[in-house]
Amino acid sequence: MRVLVTVIAVKTHLYNVVPVAWALQAAGHEVRVASQPDLTDAITAAGLTAVPVGDELSMGKSSDGPTSQTFRAHGGGMSADPATLDWEAVLGAFTVACPVEYEFFAAQSMVDDLVEFARGWEPDLVIWDALTFAGPIAARACGAAHARMLFGIDYVSRMYARYVELLAEQPPDQRDDPVSDWLAGRLARHGCAFDPDDALELMTGQWCIDPTPAWMRVPLDLPYLPVRIVPFNGPTTVPDWVYEPPERPRVCLSLGMSGRDLFGGDQVSVSALLESLAELDIELIATLNAEQLTSVSALPDNVRTVDFVPLNELAPTCTAIIHHGGFGTLGNILTHGIPSLTIPAPWWDEKDLGTHLHTRGAGIHLDPTNTTPTTLKNALHQLLTNPTYHHNATTIQQEIHTTPTPNHLTTTLEQLVATRAP
Repeated sequence: MRVLVTVIAVKTHLYNVVPVAWALQAAGHEVRVASQPDLTDAITAAGLTAVPVGDELSMGKSSDGPTSQTFRAHGGGMSADPATLDWEAVLGAFTVACPVEYEFFAAQSMVDDLVEFARGWEPDLVIWDALTFAGPIAARACGAAHARMLFGIDYVSRMYARYVELLAEQPPDQRDDPVSDWLAGRLARHGCAFDPDDALELMTGQWCIDPTPAWMRVPLDLPYLPVRIVPFNGPTTVPDWVYEPPERPRVCLSLGMSGRDLFGGDQVSVSALLESLAELDIELIATLNAEQLTSVSALPDNVRTVDFVPLNELAPTCTAIIHHGGFGTLGNILTHGIPSLTIPAPWWDEKDLGTHLHTRGAGIHLDPTNTTPTTLKNALHQLLTNPTYHHNATTIQQEIHTTPTPNHLTTTLEQLVATRAP
C-alpha cells in the first residue's frame, strides 16, 4: 500500500515517527514523508523520501506566528484536568488553538500542497503527527484512511472530549463551535463536505498510534494502537569515549533545546550547576552549547561538556540521567531502564511524564522554580545510592519490551486499511 506520513517541521516530531515509517518501508510499502521545506534535509537524512509542502515553518527563527509564550500557555491549558474546567475555559482553549497554533503548524499553503499531492499520489493511508491537522484534511480529500501519531500524553483528545460534553449542555442558540467551524472551512476549500459527526474522527484520527506506555496514558475510549518506543536521535556518529567504561558512575545532564533556555539562566548559573554536581563522585556528561559555556571559567575535572551526543548510545553507559521531561528524551531513558531526575520544561506533558516516573519510583521529579544546585545535587545523590530506583526503571524497561514493535504495528495497519469500508 501507499503510505503518506505528514509531520510539522520540528525534528523531534519527525524522529518520533521515523521508526514506524521505516517499518512500513521495510515491509514493502511505498512511504512518503510530507512536511514544510525546512525539514526536507532531515527527512532524507533519515533514509526516507521527502515531499516538501507549503512554506517554511521557521519554528523558533521567525517573529511571525505565535510566540513561545503562546505555545507555552496552550500546552499548559491543554494539560489541565478538564473535569475542573467550565465551558468558557474549554471553549477558550480551542478558540485559541484552532486558528492560532494549529493554523500556524499547518498553514493554508501546506494544506493546499498536501491535498494536491495526496490526490495525485493516491495514498491508501495517511499517518499524521498529532499537531499536523493538514493530515486528516488531506486524507478526507483523497479518500484515504488515516491514523494519528501521538508524541506523548493525548491532552488534545481528553480536552476535546470535555469540549463535546460541555457543548451539548449549552443552549442551542449559544453553541459556539470553533472546532467545527475551523474544520469545515479547511474542507470546504477543497470541495469536501463537513458533517459535525465527523469532527471527532478529524481531531483524533480513525486510529491513534500511541508510543506512550499504558500507565502514562489518559483513559479515553479511542482506538489506540500501542507501539513500542524505538529511539531515533537522528543521523550521527558516536564519539569513542562513549564506549570507554567509565571509572565512576556516569551521569548525563540533558535538558533538551528548550531546557537550555529555561534552566541555567537567571535562576541558576551554569557554573554553579556544574560545580555543585561535580562535588559528587561521578563522571558528568553535560550537553551544553558554546553560548552557555561562555560564563564558565573552568570545568571541574570530572565534567565533560558536549553540544550533542546521541542519547540512545550514551544512556546504556549511564547510571542516571538528568533531563527536561521531553518525550523523545524519555523514550531513550525508558528503553534502557535508567533512573532519572526530571526538571520539566513547560511546553507540553513534561511535568506529568516526570510525575509518572516519580510515582513509579523510577525517578525523582523536581519543580524547576524551586530547584537549586544543592537540591539538584541531593536528589541525584539519592538516585545514585538507592537501588530501588534502578530496580523500578528496569521493571519499566521490561514492560516496554512487551509492547508491539513497529513491525507488528505494520501488520495491524495493513489489516485495518484492508477491512476499512470505502
